[in-house]
Amino acid sequence: MKYIIFDLEFNSAFKINKQTKQLMKGDSNPLCPQEIIEIGAVKTNEKMEVENTFEIFIKPQLYKKLHPKVRKKTQITKENLAGGIHLEEAVRMFKDWIGEEDFILCSWGKDDINELKRNCKFFKLNTHWIEKCCDIQKMCMNHFELPKGHQIGLKNAVETFDINIEHPFHKALNDARYTAQILKKLKNTPDYKEKIEKCQYCNEVSVLEKPEE
Repeated sequence: MKYIIFDLEFNSAFKINKQTKQLMKGDSNPLCPQEIIEIGAVKTNEKMEVENTFEIFIKPQLYKKLHPKVRKKTQITKENLAGGIHLEEAVRMFKDWIGEEDFILCSWGKDDINELKRNCKFFKLNTHWIEKCCDIQKMCMNHFELPKGHQIGLKNAVETFDINIEHPFHKALNDARYTAQILKKLKNTPDYKEKIEKCQYCNEVSVLEKPEE
């Protein structure tokens, strides 16, 4: 069994008020309000040893202008996206990289899984390969016995587990690496098996679930 720990970055619609120059929410497509522009992932074995990495930029087809907040937060440039590939080719490459062996898709929270499905469905791509999934954020919340409704962010979890911060956050591959390190820490806890079973889910997650703002 392989663990595929992945992270996505997104772009969205925006507009600028001509009079005030204020940044405003744009006219997004309700069927795909967030468009994937970067995929980063690490592949580990059952000992949580990293075997390979994956990183690719995706050329946007819906929201072709890079949102200023996304550019500032991720340091992604319009040149990165101009040199990217369409989602269809990116997903094919991602699936080829994952390989044929049994795997679990792991992400920090459910949003990336939901948006991966939503983007694939919008662009008429098969989602049957997105089966076994695991929410590492939920595992963390269970580990720290946080009250219901209290989430922990990736950076806080990294700091809490005393993981060395070597690379900036909000870069897909970097965030995937940090999430993998957290999963490795959790795997070394005595109740790991119970935690990961509680935080696994399958393809019944709604792709129409409203993403968090």
